[in-house]
Amino acid sequence: MHYSILLFFLIVAVISISVFVYVFLTSKQSDNNTTGMANPLQKRFWFILILLVILGIFASVTIPKSPYYLFADEQPKAVVHVAAMQFNFFMSDSAIDPKMPKGEDSITFNTNELVEFRVTSLDVNHGFAIYNASNKLIAQTQAMPGYVNRLRFKFKEPGTYHIFCLEYCGMAHQLMRTTFTVK
Repeated sequence: MHYSILLFFLIVAVISISVFVYVFLTSKQSDNNTTGMANPLQKRFWFILILLVILGIFASVTIPKSPYYLFADEQPKAVVHVAAMQFNFFMSDSAIDPKMPKGEDSITFNTNELVEFRVTSLDVNHGFAIYNASNKLIAQTQAMPGYVNRLRFKFKEPGTYHIFCLEYCGMAHQLMRTTFTVK
């Protein structure tokens, strides 16, 4: 999947560079003996039109595959409430009281089930990043005070997943982490 996206971007880059080079070479200043380039505005019009069409195609292909639309039609099997606070994550199956935040000691999900994380912050902005067992970032969102971000994901591999804060939030930022298990 990642290689096909990389290949697509490389092809688009080569096409874009080729078009820019063509436009540059055909729009050079004419010497005194010639009358100049014929229809320079028409060439620029076609260049901009082709560029907009390529960008439109790219947007129509990539936007529906963004995380916000990926599982939009499915109901989550599990909802996890997450409250971030310097320097902890509290995770629970039920809503978390902001005045006395408490989380569960261990959270467990099943593979191939849609999980929705409802992420907020009780103090400052935090990052909520999920890493798999090989420390590869697989999903992330922001934890912001006064706002709940919903992050949906299906875990396809069993194991222990780690959550780290990706936004510097203070002196003990590196200690802000927790885990959950997927069976």
